[in-house]
Amino acid sequence: MPITRRQQYKPIKVPTMNIPMAANFILQRQSTPAKYHAEPAPEGEHLDLILRAAMSAPDHGNMRPWRFLLVRGAALARLGDLFAEGFTRRNPSASAELIERERSKPTRSPLLILLIASPQPNPKVPEWEQMMSLGAAAEHMQLMAQALGYGSIWLSGERCQDRWLLEQLGLQASEKLYGYLAMGTPTEDCTAKRRADAWSVTQDWPG
Repeated sequence: MPITRRQQYKPIKVPTMNIPMAANFILQRQSTPAKYHAEPAPEGEHLDLILRAAMSAPDHGNMRPWRFLLVRGAALARLGDLFAEGFTRRNPSASAELIERERSKPTRSPLLILLIASPQPNPKVPEWEQMMSLGAAAEHMQLMAQALGYGSIWLSGERCQDRWLLEQLGLQASEKLYGYLAMGTPTEDCTAKRRADAWSVTQDWPG
């Protein structure tokens, strides 16, 4: 059941992990394609933990230059209609098949978390640094979701640059959509992802 406003700020006990377990968990982070998402989606205390994880992201000046929109239930189909209309506006000659494909994308997962950037003018914190904070918040949510047994993937696309669509979602002119996290219970094991060698992109600076 969804938590009440009174319960929202009640401390929640989380199992303590030792350092080796935590390190191994981070190394095994992976994305789960939306086609492998099923009910149930995170809700109640699980959703609260996922959102709280975002608040622990590095945030220079404690500005919180982002906000989130939850899309679930009947709102998923309504978002699909907006995706389809926006796609048609951007691609007037698109086939019916492509339009319907665009319409179906939000409904592939039982929960979407839209990542909205709300940059604030600050002489000490440039916008790029604020957007890095949003990126950290998004990954923290993905890590928490995985820790709780859910799968997630960060999606974007040209729709995120569509001002018409952003206006329909209620974004202000100064706000941007940096994609969305799609979440659900995984129906397939996607943990066999091959990782690149970290030392192939790392070197010592000689000074």
